[in-house]
Amino acid sequence: MKRVIVDTSFNYLVSGALALIIPLLLLERHVNVAEIGIVLSVYPLIFLSARLVFAALADRIGWGHVFGAINWPATFFSTLIYFLASSTFGFFIGKIVEALRESSYWAVNRTAIFSLSPNREAHEATRINAVIWLSTAVGSAVAGVGIAYIGFSTTLLVLIFASAAMGLPALALWKQQAALPRKTEKTRRVTVSLNPRGRERTFWRVSIALLFYSLATYPLITLLLPVFMDQQLKYNYLSIGAAFMLYNVVAAIVTLSALKKPINRTRAVLQSVIGIVASLLLANSGIYFLAFFLALAFQRGLAIGFFESIVAKVTKNNSSVSVDIGWLHVPTRLAEFASVLTAGFIAQYLGYLPVFAASGVSFAVFSILALSILK
Repeated sequence: MKRVIVDTSFNYLVSGALALIIPLLLLERHVNVAEIGIVLSVYPLIFLSARLVFAALADRIGWGHVFGAINWPATFFSTLIYFLASSTFGFFIGKIVEALRESSYWAVNRTAIFSLSPNREAHEATRINAVIWLSTAVGSAVAGVGIAYIGFSTTLLVLIFASAAMGLPALALWKQQAALPRKTEKTRRVTVSLNPRGRERTFWRVSIALLFYSLATYPLITLLLPVFMDQQLKYNYLSIGAAFMLYNVVAAIVTLSALKKPINRTRAVLQSVIGIVASLLLANSGIYFLAFFLALAFQRGLAIGFFESIVAKVTKNNSSVSVDIGWLHVPTRLAEFASVLTAGFIAQYLGYLPVFAASGVSFAVFSILALSILK
């Protein structure tokens, strides 16, 4: 698990930095919010198809190979493409390769955790999310400080070196998995698992719950909030980086603090109320923006235990874990594509309040569905 943690830390340091750098760099080049939404919307579509392919590959040849042969090279090349991009189309290509990077990570992340942490699957998967948020916080800080003091290009160059260094833990995972007893599936069985039919009703209920979780978080974090801070609040790059760093630190602290807390109705109600109130007030919060922004981080830290518990509930004992988790997220990725594509246009022409409010409502729906599944 230590090697998974180190690889995850590198992966999300880069990811956290890119999440801020790319929309802000496009704004710097006078690309409007709607066009930025179009560039970012390709990401979930590529993620959707690639994750299933990588998951099937992982169940056939082992999860360690995917870390070393796909996730690491895609991390390096996506960052390199952004560094070299001179047009919007270049960023579009970069997003495609970045989607391959991220999909390869999530195709095997939980499979590796379930393999290395028997009987503690949901607990360890939740803990890894805290690692992800802490690493993303470092990436946000790197992005904010970097683009404020050394500029976009030099900051991307730093990320290229970080991506290269990620090869060490990735190859270590490859070696570690190769030393474990082989539990890979035969090609025919893996091919059969790519058929979505035959899965129980609860499996698809979990899939719909994950969809609402993503609608509550994905458009906000990847597009709307960085642009809102830049255009509406007039935050400088350093302030945006610091705000996202605090967001991820708060989410990580709450995640770790809540690991041994019960997942019950009180917790579901609490996180839903926080999400709805903070989302509704965010657009016109003025000087109180940071308080509501961190409230969203608090509710996300509470909610990730629900998320990982329902995923583990319907996949941990299955023969093709990677593919099953991939299928769980198919509706989610389609929703992310549609939400990012439309959120940019809504924010551009109708303002931010409708999309912020929709985020809060989606989070409450997720909490209700997840609680009912666990009960």
